[in-house]
Amino acid sequence: GVPSQVGLALDRSEVGRHQVSDYRRASTMCLVRDAPELEVLMVQRPHTSRFMPSTWVFPGGAVDESDADVDPSSAEVDDWRVAALRETAEEVGLWITTEGVVEEPPEADVFAQAQRLDMTLDADALVYFSNWITPEVFPIRFDTRFFLAVATTDVTGAVDGDELVDLAWISPLEALRREDAGTWDVAFPTRKTLELLASEPTAERLAGRLAELDIVPPIQPRLFVSEDEARIVLPGEDMFDAIEADQADPDILSRLAAVVAKGGHLPAEFKRRK
Repeated sequence: GVPSQVGLALDRSEVGRHQVSDYRRASTMCLVRDAPELEVLMVQRPHTSRFMPSTWVFPGGAVDESDADVDPSSAEVDDWRVAALRETAEEVGLWITTEGVVEEPPEADVFAQAQRLDMTLDADALVYFSNWITPEVFPIRFDTRFFLAVATTDVTGAVDGDELVDLAWISPLEALRREDAGTWDVAFPTRKTLELLASEPTAERLAGRLAELDIVPPIQPRLFVSEDEARIVLPGEDMFDAIEADQADPDILSRLAAVVAKGGHLPAEFKRRK
């Protein structure tokens, strides 16, 4: 699926002067385990991808129309959760079921496969903890929900070598160190999520704390572009209010493209294949 965590956030009521037709809904799965320190499953996009080449992401992808027709475990399940379960099975062969996380190579229709293998996908095992929506300056915008689930050390997962080329169970702090060192490319929302995942020492404590969230408000960043740099700015940061008017600049994406072309400092989601 499309790497859903690349979408950045904006409240749905604040559609600005850059017109969009619809948000593309997507789900992202953060699968964590203790081995013995907390690790999260990450996957790498192909080096030849036009969009975000070689970037390390979490499994995830777009919500399909068919996801609304599937009832994995209860009558109250929404299609965001179904998409997260489906994409995790499709991309890494890990099935979050009522019997725990099961490893099984995926077939074309994972829902039919689950039924044939008598597996019940467990949407109740998913903790919804974050929501990012792409800023208003972009013509294609993702409304992405992040979920967390806990796995055991007896499952690993696998990638197909095509849509995804590598897989790693890694401590969030080590992933952040690799991004800081420049050996891994990590998109901005992925980095912020890794910082959150690193805030607890064990998977169970992390899942327990995130499950206590009463609401998950959308995060609302803005885009800053200078001659040599593009940057994502979050609410509360010093520049956030100062760049409000810039979000309506009709040339902001052209200026972003110029920074991309000259190889300026960019978050991973703006990088393109060379």
